[in-house]
Amino acid sequence: MTARITMRILKDIDPKAIDKLKKRLIGENKVVNVGVPSSKREADGTPVAMIAAVHEFGSPAQGIPERPFLTPAIRKNRLKHVRLNRINLVKMLRGQMTAEQALGQLGEMAKGDVQVEIRHGDFAPLKPATIKRKGSSRPLIDTGQMVQSMQWELGDKKHD
Repeated sequence: MTARITMRILKDIDPKAIDKLKKRLIGENKVVNVGVPSSKREADGTPVAMIAAVHEFGSPAQGIPERPFLTPAIRKNRLKHVRLNRINLVKMLRGQMTAEQALGQLGEMAKGDVQVEIRHGDFAPLKPATIKRKGSSRPLIDTGQMVQSMQWELGDKKHD
């Protein structure tokens, strides 16, 4: 009996209303991207995104080991992100929030998680010469430019 009621309710819903709800819930195929914009530069003009990529993936040619911060931050906080998405989905269904607002909250949370990872992650130690040059043994933190440059933006979901 429940199945018949459900089917009847779905049958009576205007297809345009379903499309409208779908667009509201999935944000018209939007995703949250977290990282460093290409426009951010160190004082000497070096792109911060390049520095971030070198640390995330390492550069054996330059003797720099991997010090990933982006991937581990997202992985470590996955359940927290899922919880936020569940809460926000209910708000979206109630009409209390748009998909863009929900994705914005997720973006802010993920950006903060990445910044925490940069500041407190467990990274390969610096070489003694690097410690001497920068006056600190903390990897990824020199001028603070990378952590401050971290941003999120809405992007279009790529279809495979």
